[in-house]
Amino acid sequence: MSNTPKISVIMSAYNESFDELSRSINSIINQTYQNIEFIIVSDNPENKDIKTAVQVANDQRIKFIENKENVGLVQSLNRAISEATGIFIARMDADDVSRKTRLKDELQYMQQNSLDIVGSFIEIIDEKGVVQKEIMRFPVTTAHVKLFMRWGSCLAHPTWMVKLKVYQELNGYRNVPRCEDYDFILRAMAYGYKVGNIPKVELSYRIRHSGISKSNEAEQFLMRDYLAQNMKQIDSITEESITKFLNSEEFHRQLGQLSHYKDEKLIIKNATGIKKFITITKILKNRFFWKDIVEKITLLLRERV
Repeated sequence: MSNTPKISVIMSAYNESFDELSRSINSIINQTYQNIEFIIVSDNPENKDIKTAVQVANDQRIKFIENKENVGLVQSLNRAISEATGIFIARMDADDVSRKTRLKDELQYMQQNSLDIVGSFIEIIDEKGVVQKEIMRFPVTTAHVKLFMRWGSCLAHPTWMVKLKVYQELNGYRNVPRCEDYDFILRAMAYGYKVGNIPKVELSYRIRHSGISKSNEAEQFLMRDYLAQNMKQIDSITEESITKFLNSEEFHRQLGQLSHYKDEKLIIKNATGIKKFITITKILKNRFFWKDIVEKITLLLRERV
């Protein structure tokens, strides 16, 4: 073990159940790669299941930190990073389940391909742990990741393994609501760091109906779109400018429009022909600059329905 580099696994827990936490924690402490420290931050002192699950796991490699109050994912992860002593940082979510060889596989893949950040393919499970999708693929090479990043992150955050020096140079995560991972990868690429995905499922990713991404997907979409539009000058985007954007009339106008079309996927799925095209153009005109053109096309098509 002494000849292998230490990996610091960081996790922030909030409202997960004891069963979810236990499965997640056990999937890390039972890894084939054993030279780890496991930093678990409780961001919800009222959720006693978090501390109980840690106590039941009873592993000396676990370092438990309890926030005095809820401070959010970004601050919790940055606190965990500040406590890390490994030269690699692996992310883990408190309701997901890692495959037994995940850490070994990712470290080996990172070293063999000279990467600074690596993610993996994932399996989708529901709240009961039932598999909904056996494999979700992502771009593998750095070049393909860069290409797809203009539309959003294509490295599943809970699967990340990152060199500690990357977190140190970028000063950890920024306070970017619901898109802290996308912002981090954009900044990392701007600094010249190489990113990629191991073409193998290494984690079961749980989709929860009460999850942050699900309940705030409209805000997440707009935040992601804002970062994508500014990806070439991502370093000039400050937390202050992000706050200004979130408080702007334009943001709230677009948020209202997206909320109005929150069932757009279902509408598109059930629509056919011209009606389907009209629905899609409604969505597009809220996002792109050529709204007048789209509006005219929509009016013309309506006359034909």
